[in-house]
Amino acid sequence: MSNQDSTWKNQWGYVWALIGSAVGFANILSFSAQVYKNGGGAFLLPYGLALFLLGIPLLLLEGIVGHHWKSPLVTAYGIAWGKIGKAFGWLAVIACLSIGGFYIVLTGYSVAYTYFSMTSQIPEDSKTFFLDSFLQATPSIKEFGKISLPIFFATLFVVAATWMVLVRNIRSGIERICSIFMPLLVIILLLFAITVCFLPGGMGGWSYYLKPDFSKLLEPALWRDVFGQLFFSLSLGLGIVVGYSRHTGKKANIRKAMFYVALGDFLVSFIAGFAIFGCLAHISHTQNVPFESILTTESTFEIGFILFPKILQFFGSSLSSVLGVIFFFCIFVAGITGVFSIVESIVGNVEVEFQTTRKKAVTLTLAALLAISLVFCMGNSSHILDALVPMVMGTNMLLGGLALLLAFRPSRKGILAPLFWSSGKKYDFYVLCLQYIAPVILAVILACNVVQEFSSWEIGKSVRWSWFILALVVSTFLANLAKRRAIVADASFA
Repeated sequence: MSNQDSTWKNQWGYVWALIGSAVGFANILSFSAQVYKNGGGAFLLPYGLALFLLGIPLLLLEGIVGHHWKSPLVTAYGIAWGKIGKAFGWLAVIACLSIGGFYIVLTGYSVAYTYFSMTSQIPEDSKTFFLDSFLQATPSIKEFGKISLPIFFATLFVVAATWMVLVRNIRSGIERICSIFMPLLVIILLLFAITVCFLPGGMGGWSYYLKPDFSKLLEPALWRDVFGQLFFSLSLGLGIVVGYSRHTGKKANIRKAMFYVALGDFLVSFIAGFAIFGCLAHISHTQNVPFESILTTESTFEIGFILFPKILQFFGSSLSSVLGVIFFFCIFVAGITGVFSIVESIVGNVEVEFQTTRKKAVTLTLAALLAISLVFCMGNSSHILDALVPMVMGTNMLLGGLALLLAFRPSRKGILAPLFWSSGKKYDFYVLCLQYIAPVILAVILACNVVQEFSSWEIGKSVRWSWFILALVVSTFLANLAKRRAIVADASFA
């Protein structure tokens, strides 16, 4: 692969790819649920504040790390912290493997439901259909059940599509697909939101969505949800942004790119909120049901695959099929572009640390992810997800964010000091956030999470802490293995 093919063709290709990485199920589904339960505009205001204090600065830091060293996360950590740094890097890679294992399955859900909507196969009892027919769910994590064939084949489709895109170079693969599909996603969501809002009562969703309940600002739960939603939506602390940024050219404007990424991620969530709230307002109007009592769950699964099919039933058979296909196709686009970024972050580390070809790294990574995904095609998959997510996409990501801030802290004597400090410009807003504000926020949230974890004990917590211990052991082994391989290579060269 030529050096030119291994870089983004232009700045906007890089931006669209990063937006595709950031935009996922959380943007289209759980963001609206968080706004719904946290006082409408009262959630949006602190979310915007968090975006500037935490989101953009951390995006900028990851972008600069990848752009400066042209290296994936493990290599960059090795430059900053040596063997200990590489262990932290491999921990992030193992987290990406775990996240990717269930993310390709969840993206497969959207593939299957796009087909079900197109062929009008979703019955009136959407809950029984989803849990019993589709998931073939078991009552507890201890009962594995059997593999759901619709989920398995949909997952195979996602893996095959991902291989076809990622085995190509950056320009003809990820950049081309994301530059087409992400603008398309924004246009479809915007048209969807406008259409829904003109349905009877739909316009009323705007007032529910935007009108703030300022009393909610005094509730600690709102601030926890705000920073949690932001951190997980932007996939910070996993090296995904570092992985994409290593392909930037010398003239890339990282600061401007990260501003556009943060803005694009928020706008997709914001527009999707108009569509969801418009649908809820339409049901409230036609069924004479109080708006506040319609949405009773925060579960992404229930909102997307149980509640929304129920919402579609109020639009009539023809319109519900059309809206269903559009909605689930949007979820598919958000999902698969996220899959691209997860796989790419793993591939980059495998490719560089083990000195292999891109095709081999992509094939091995997707084979590993497919093997892991089989666990999430079983009947107890939802229970396993409930057990793992608070660790893999919670405590572990916060730890990764803190490690990133400590390893690459933009102090005057830090390893990246020349990139953050210049004569005549003593202080910078982002430097202030990265040095003082972001570490405090992440440390407080991490401490609260750990305290809450050990306040009681159940099997789910045993599963996630077992994962964490195993991930630490494997990441330490890989860090030492890489060092030994480097020594052997040096000896051979001598």
